[in-house]
Amino acid sequence: RLLTKQRLKLAAVLFVLALNGCVSPSIHDGQKAKILPRDSVGWSLQGKAAVTQADKSGSTVNLAWHHSETTRDHIRLSGPLGTGALELLREGEHLFWLDDGIKQPVDLLPMNDEARSVVVTLPLGVVSAWLMGYPDIPAGWAVEITQWQIVEGWLVPRTITAHRDAVSVRLVVLTRAFGTPQLSTLP
Repeated sequence: RLLTKQRLKLAAVLFVLALNGCVSPSIHDGQKAKILPRDSVGWSLQGKAAVTQADKSGSTVNLAWHHSETTRDHIRLSGPLGTGALELLREGEHLFWLDDGIKQPVDLLPMNDEARSVVVTLPLGVVSAWLMGYPDIPAGWAVEITQWQIVEGWLVPRTITAHRDAVSVRLVVLTRAFGTPQLSTLP
């Protein structure tokens, strides 16, 4: 009789463990979702980006990213409550900032040398691939997708870290939408 009670307790513990395993997200569950095709367009996301320099200085910004074409991204970076917004436009390998809707070369952007080095150093041409789940690694960068999520049946990154020399970048996706993005709806 004692053996039967022990088996019953063991079975109950195993059942609870199995039940927890069934309701907890796991890599196995994520593998059932599809990864976005590399040529996916019409998606947008909002999140946070943290950039840290070797001297531990850095900043965190709000991020709105709209990927309307395979070679075109509209990126909005802003501070708390949307202050100090900076809009960037990537067209192929070229990066521009938008000054009242007018495209300007990024090297004319009024910012300090540290901020300029981050904007110029960050390989925005491949960051959109990172955000779709393809950690392409340009020369000198180490990139890792550290957390995944399933959105509308797609397996997409939630957290991405990238390092190069003295720069560390962490991207956290808070919301994501699929469909044709409207650039005029940038927050």
